[in-house]
Amino acid sequence: MLNTKAEIEDQLEAAAKEWGDLTGATLNVYTIGSGAPSTEISARYAAGNAPALIMEDIQDIVTCVKSGYARDLKDQSWAKNGGLTYGYNKDGNLYSFPLCIEGRGLLYNKTAIEKTLGRDWDPSETKSMDDLKKLFDELVKGGMETPVALNQEDWSLAAHYLTLVYEEQGEKLEDGEKYIRALADGSEKIEDNARFKSLFDTFDLLMQYNSNKEDPLAADYASNAADLAEGDIAFWFNGNWAWAETSEYYEDGTELGIMPVPQNDADNHAQEWLAGSASKPIMVDTKNNDEKQQAAALDFLDWLANTKEGNQVLVEKCSLIPAFSNIKEQATNGLAKSVQQAANEGRLFPGIIDYPGDHWSTLGATMQKYLGGKIDRAELAKEIDAYWAKQKLEPWN
Repeated sequence: MLNTKAEIEDQLEAAAKEWGDLTGATLNVYTIGSGAPSTEISARYAAGNAPALIMEDIQDIVTCVKSGYARDLKDQSWAKNGGLTYGYNKDGNLYSFPLCIEGRGLLYNKTAIEKTLGRDWDPSETKSMDDLKKLFDELVKGGMETPVALNQEDWSLAAHYLTLVYEEQGEKLEDGEKYIRALADGSEKIEDNARFKSLFDTFDLLMQYNSNKEDPLAADYASNAADLAEGDIAFWFNGNWAWAETSEYYEDGTELGIMPVPQNDADNHAQEWLAGSASKPIMVDTKNNDEKQQAAALDFLDWLANTKEGNQVLVEKCSLIPAFSNIKEQATNGLAKSVQQAANEGRLFPGIIDYPGDHWSTLGATMQKYLGGKIDRAELAKEIDAYWAKQKLEPWN
């Protein structure tokens, strides 16, 4: 199995051993901790040693399906319990096992905010960028010198923040898909887009109050997690997966959660909805793995989705939000609870499917230049437009 979710490496390896002890099969888990999954996946196919189970991003699933490498999974028992809803469907077939639902936005430490302000605070009162600026200033006045942290990683900047621009074009998947096609054919320029302007006005504000402002490209992920959990900062742009690191510094009773990125353009539910969708889909390879290997892979996925022990791996040990309706275990931490509540209430922007595999690495480098003050907003937009102008996307049906 190729694991591209490094924060659950230990838990997956333990799960593989537990399942192996039950079945007599051997499941080796290979984890990559950085870089776009597409690079690793392409290299493994080129070498002829693709693993039976491949955890990847949705655009990689699309590529593998086009190449004919992915097994149809619609006959699996878990398909009807959420697989067909959250997995990748194409031409009547199901090609992925949805590992979890994830959401991203501004992580907050409510306990630290209220302690610093000396009053109650609720995330619903901070919806616009102007609201956020006012709150930041209150926190600074209360002694919290830098209230927010930004990551420097390319995936955080391009795969998680920049993509908000596409996803928040409307409440339906097709709205974002049509928008990136308009960028690709040149009929739209990102600098003219209201959502781009709104989100990057907020990004500029986050940079202004960033705890890593002195050297933003040297920001340390673990330090950001510790600072949020311990209340040295109030906010951190990230997603519920960050619980894996944050929990190491968390004290019982601290109230953590996730809220939408505040911005002044309130259209399309942008101030109420989180960006979120099924994340890290898993496919079963048919090119380099025989029927026996594929059968074992299917059995492991079935164990995760349909047994008490497998469910505990997903929810309790990995702290994931399950995509399957038969799993009754509830989210166990404040970050996951925020996303689960948004999902239950239908307040998640769907994730774009057709990102090119190099989107996060190429535009991540561009975003790093912007974060580091090497280029301005106009130059940022120019590089984004130039990237999309090189892309050839199939028409959206």
